Amino acid sequence: MHWVRLSGASYSRIASEIATVAAGRGRRDIQPDSSRVSRWINQGEQPRSPVPDFLALALTRLCHLPRTLTAADLGFSVSGPHREGDGWSARAVVAAILDTTRSDAVTDDRTPSLARLLSGADLVAAVQPWLHLPDNEPLPAPTTPGTRLGMSDVERIQATTTAFRHLDNEHGGALSRLAVVGQLQHVTHLARTRTYTDDTGRALFAAVAELASVAGWMTHDAGVHHDAQRYLLLGLQAAKQAGRHGAGIGGHLLNCLARQANHLGHAHDALELVQAAQYGTRKLPPGRLRALLCSLEARCHAVLGNIDEMQRATAAAEAALTSDTGEPAPSWAAWFDPAEFHVTAGVCEFIAAERVPTRAERAIDLITTGTVGRPAERVRSRAFDQIALARAHVRAGDPEAADAATSQALTLMGAVNSTRGSDRLLELDAELAGAPHTSPPRAGHGSALPCTVLTRAFNPGMASARRASR
Repeated sequence: MHWVRLSGASYSRIASEIATVAAGRGRRDIQPDSSRVSRWINQGEQPRSPVPDFLALALTRLCHLPRTLTAADLGFSVSGPHREGDGWSARAVVAAILDTTRSDAVTDDRTPSLARLLSGADLVAAVQPWLHLPDNEPLPAPTTPGTRLGMSDVERIQATTTAFRHLDNEHGGALSRLAVVGQLQHVTHLARTRTYTDDTGRALFAAVAELASVAGWMTHDAGVHHDAQRYLLLGLQAAKQAGRHGAGIGGHLLNCLARQANHLGHAHDALELVQAAQYGTRKLPPGRLRALLCSLEARCHAVLGNIDEMQRATAAAEAALTSDTGEPAPSWAAWFDPAEFHVTAGVCEFIAAERVPTRAERAIDLITTGTVGRPAERVRSRAFDQIALARAHVRAGDPEAADAATSQALTLMGAVNSTRGSDRLLELDAELAGAPHTSPPRAGHGSALPCTVLTRAFNPGMASARRASR
C-alpha cells in the first residue's frame, strides 16, 4: 500500500498508532497486532468499521500529511457513498490540526519533516475542494461538552492572533512560531469541546483558519516549508467550515500558499493558486483582498514573462485598492496598504527589467514611493524593500545607490530572524557580484568591505539553510 510505504513505519508501529487513535475516540477495545495489520495490507482483509477510519487517521499522522486520509483513500470499501469532502469535514479538520500541532510541539527542529511538499497537480488538487464543496455542513457536537463559547471569546482569540502577526512582522517568524502553534492547538481544542451557536461556531472556525495562516506563514518564514504548507492547507479546510465567515480568510490562505510557491520557484503553481483564490472570492466586494490577489497575480506574470498580463493585473490591483471603503480591514488584509502595493508593483517592474532593462528606473520610483509609507514596526518588510531597491539600482547601473540600500537592508535584517530574509540576501549578493564596482557600505557598518562580502558575512549559514529548506 502506497501510504504504508510512504510512512516508513513497521506494522507494529502502525498497530500501535491505530490503538492510540482509537483510544482517543473512546475505543480502547481496538488494539490490533502487527499480524492483523499485515493481513489488512498484504492479503486484502477488510477490517470492521470503524477500524478503516482509524487506520486512515493513523497513516495520516505517520505520513505527516497536509490532509486527512479516508478509508477510501486506502482502498477499503466504506458503508454508504464516499464523498470527496470527507477529509474536509469539521470533525476531520479539528482532528488533523490537533494531531499536527501536537507533533510539531514535540519534534526537534533538527528532525527533517516527513511531510511531502506538494507542487504541481498535487497542490492544485489539494485546494480544489475549497472552491466547490458546500460551506453549510453542520458543525459537530462537542465530544466532551464544556463551557459555552460566545462571540466575545472569538473576538479575544482574534486579538491574540493579531498580536502574533505584529510580532512576526517586527521580529520574523522563527521566534514566535511555536507559541502560535500552541495557541492554534488550544483554540482548535475549544472547537472540539465547547458548545456554541452555529454563527459563533462558524466565526470560531474562521479564527482557527486565521491562526493557521499565521502559524503557516511563520513556519514558512523560518524556512520549514513542508510544515508551513501543511498548516496553510489545514487553515484552508478550517476556512471552508467557517461558511460566510471564511471566504476572505480562505482567499488569504491561498495567497499565502501562492507566495510560498513563488518563493520556492514554482511560479506556475503560484499563478494557479492565486487564480483559484480570485475565483473563490469573486462575490466579495472590491477592496484589499482583491487588490492583494491582483498584485500577486501581476508578480506571477512578471516571473513568467507575461508583461502585458502583469500590467493588466497591476492596474486591477490599483483599482481595487482605490475602491476600498476605508472601513477597518481584518488583520490578515490590513498589511496590504498603498505602501505594499507600490513596492510590489516596483518588484514586478524590477523582474520585467530582466527582459526590458529600461523598466529598472520605473521599479526604483515605485519601490521608493512604497518605502516612504511603510510603517516603522514592519521591520522585515522594510528590509525586503531595501533589498529590492538595491537590486533595482544594480540593474539601473547605479552601484553606489545599490550599496547604500544594501547597508540599510543589512541594518534592518540584524533585528529580524527570517530565513526568507537570508534567501533574499543571497539573491542580492549575486546581483551585487555582477555590478561594475561597489562602494564602501554606509549606515554605520564602519567597514570598507564591499557589500557583497558583507552580505555573505551577515549569515554564513544562509546557503546551507536555503538548501535545507528546499
